Amino acid sequence: MHLNPWIFRWHGNLGVVASVLVAILIITGIALNHTERLNLDSQFVGNDWLLTWYGIAPERSPVNFRVGSRWLSEVDGGLFMDAVPVPSFKGSLVGAVQGDGVIVIASRDTIYLVEDNGQLVEKLSWKAGAISRIGHLKAAIYIQSGEDNFASLDGFLTWKRSVEEPEWALAQEAPAEVKESVLLAFRGRGLPWERVLLDLHSGRILGSWGSYLMDAAAVVLLFLVISGIYNWYIRR
Repeated sequence: MHLNPWIFRWHGNLGVVASVLVAILIITGIALNHTERLNLDSQFVGNDWLLTWYGIAPERSPVNFRVGSRWLSEVDGGLFMDAVPVPSFKGSLVGAVQGDGVIVIASRDTIYLVEDNGQLVEKLSWKAGAISRIGHLKAAIYIQSGEDNFASLDGFLTWKRSVEEPEWALAQEAPAEVKESVLLAFRGRGLPWERVLLDLHSGRILGSWGSYLMDAAAVVLLFLVISGIYNWYIRR
């Protein structure tokens, strides 16, 4: 029996399309089965195009302070030191100054002492009202809270009201390359590879129609199986 050439042609065309989608399902499925081993939930995307596709962007512009050669940038409550995340910090960045062997960082209600690599040394809660500024004068660190200035000369063990006016830390415009690196680091922290692979596996990476595409691929694969069996049967 002669087979309809149309069947051969479309069987081949659909086979190519289905093979690509099935390959995606296989590769992503294998990877997702080893999520913990591959650390997919803690490895983050750094590709700018993919981050843009997911619409990941900060709600507010970064706030930047310079301490020596370091740039500290706060983006939506997360802190970055030269574009490296400082996970111990939470809140709004008020300012940062150089202390005795540590960088002193202030949020509205907490003072953080961190090393040059961003490692937390100590975290001090501030109970005397919201912190509005941080500064330094000689060996003392100053905090402005409400209408009062407070100074510490003993390694943050005690704070005393002061009428002296220190050099306050001021927010600055960071260089373009710093802002770009911080933005990329922030956006990347919002998109783990596990999510991307899950979306690829289900088709959701293409939006609401993606799942229908994967369903269509399953239907095409079923058609190929049935047509293949049919071709085999009539050629007997």
